[in-house]
Amino acid sequence: MQMRAIESFLALYEDRSFSKASRRLYITQQGLSRQIQALEKELGRQLFTRGRLGSEPTETAHLLYPYYRQIADIYRASAAVLGSAPGRGTPLRAGFATGLSSAADPDFLLEFQRLHPELEVEIQEWSKDQCIRKLLQGQLDVAFLINPFPENLFRTCRITGDRMYAAIHESNPLAREDGPLSFSVLDRLPLITGSPENALRQFFDYCCALARIHPQIRLASSHNLDVVNAMTEDMGVATLNSAMALRVTNPAVRIRRLELPCDGYLYGCAPLYCAPDSPAVQVLQYAQSYYAHHPLPVYPDPPARPEN
Repeated sequence: MQMRAIESFLALYEDRSFSKASRRLYITQQGLSRQIQALEKELGRQLFTRGRLGSEPTETAHLLYPYYRQIADIYRASAAVLGSAPGRGTPLRAGFATGLSSAADPDFLLEFQRLHPELEVEIQEWSKDQCIRKLLQGQLDVAFLINPFPENLFRTCRITGDRMYAAIHESNPLAREDGPLSFSVLDRLPLITGSPENALRQFFDYCCALARIHPQIRLASSHNLDVVNAMTEDMGVATLNSAMALRVTNPAVRIRRLELPCDGYLYGCAPLYCAPDSPAVQVLQYAQSYYAHHPLPVYPDPPARPEN
């Protein structure tokens, strides 16, 4: 069990909110969720339940809290005796454009920190414009963005690519055939997509501009996957990335890949004039190598129909 997991437990227990606790710890909500899930798996017990009022501790969590609080306090006191900040090394501030931390698993940063214990990785989530501004102003050391963005302003590294899919209720005519869909078929169709501040939604809007089409946004939400899994009739076409498409469980929904007018890539960005051996450049190189060996899972294309 690591101190990071204990600190995640304490923050969520005390704040009763993933959003508040993640801001306190300077990590994404997805990163916090993974820490809690790993701790629950290690203990073999559920620690929190989600309710209308937030995240509620279970009886197990109530029993553990005073012990974990004492462990954390002793740890901080021992670090203070040595004159060092508790558990903190040289900070490496990594920003993800909104939505990318769930689309591109940021756990590679935790593995990078394991290999570099002298660093303390802080994962932050901002809009794409805020990530760009903070990187230019020295408030972030690295940022992870999806194109387009002003690449000439940064030292960039293309890390991995992804696909876009259409989730369609089986009663919709577009669901009747296999194979990819032309992006242009979305013109004027009712659409379910991500919220406007989401980086993947912004990439979708960019593709619409390139293709000169004008879908009718019926619903824009950060929970559009929940809408897809609850769909009982044709509500329109929902756009998903690979990670979301793989989590569709509704048997009445068909998944078809969209042929995009522009490929989408995850980029790592560092200040333009940072040293080649700086931690910022090292983490970009590590991310590229990591995804080369651990590619993102993609929704499989259906097998080709046999020719008559």
